[in-house]
Amino acid sequence: MEADSPVEADSPVDADPPVDADPPGVTLTRSGGVAVVRIDREHVGNSVDRATARELHSLLAGVADDPGLLAVVLTTAGKKFFCTGGDLKDFQTMATAIDAREMSLDMQAALGVMERLPAISIAAISGLALGGGTELAVACDLRIAAEGARFGLPQARLGLLPGWGGVPRLARAVGRARALELLATGRMIDAATALSYGLVSEVVPAGTADERALALAGEVAASAPLAVRAIKGAAGMDATATAEAFGQLWVSADHREAEAARAQRREPRWQGR
Repeated sequence: MEADSPVEADSPVDADPPVDADPPGVTLTRSGGVAVVRIDREHVGNSVDRATARELHSLLAGVADDPGLLAVVLTTAGKKFFCTGGDLKDFQTMATAIDAREMSLDMQAALGVMERLPAISIAAISGLALGGGTELAVACDLRIAAEGARFGLPQARLGLLPGWGGVPRLARAVGRARALELLATGRMIDAATALSYGLVSEVVPAGTADERALALAGEVAASAPLAVRAIKGAAGMDATATAEAFGQLWVSADHREAEAARAQRREPRWQGR
């Protein structure tokens, strides 16, 4: 199970967040080719219970096949917590290994949908990303961290391992050796260190992570839809598949429109075909 409150002695959190009535766990809003997914559980450190995981899964699956969606920004409520992992109150009801296994599979399924989106996913990280919070972040393609953000996977200090798919994703992000070091020690790192490790792609002033992530999403959405989605998929392609994708894009209407727009010195009008 993921931790829902910091366990590090040097954590900036002074006390558990106050518990109020649960607001909607996750929302999705759309503007053109950009969607914003927001976890709104600030009263519990934006921790994720099983109901929220299922809601996240459903919302992401609902837009996954939309050819007009080019970028998804993942953010959370407030600036103190990005996500503090699993909701401890909910997870404490797991009495058996089967219960814990099912929770792990549910969370892996939800984050797997995020990872496999044809659109580019961007995490806007403010505050503490603890345990499952870091796992949530590394399920995204790009990560923008605000100054003051902190990252940590303390599961080894709780006699556990990250159960949401974060181990292989972290290894891909920062390299196997660095990932094993962070995982085995449970060490917390700040935003500057995360940048130097390659865990985040950019560090921005405090309070501006959402703004920067949305600006980046807008840049992505200004590109040709077929090309953006092909580029996301090309990471897993071999040489033959890459050449096939390039050939299909070469004869696409969007490529012809790009050439015409360049010759006419105007912005292209994408058709998505």
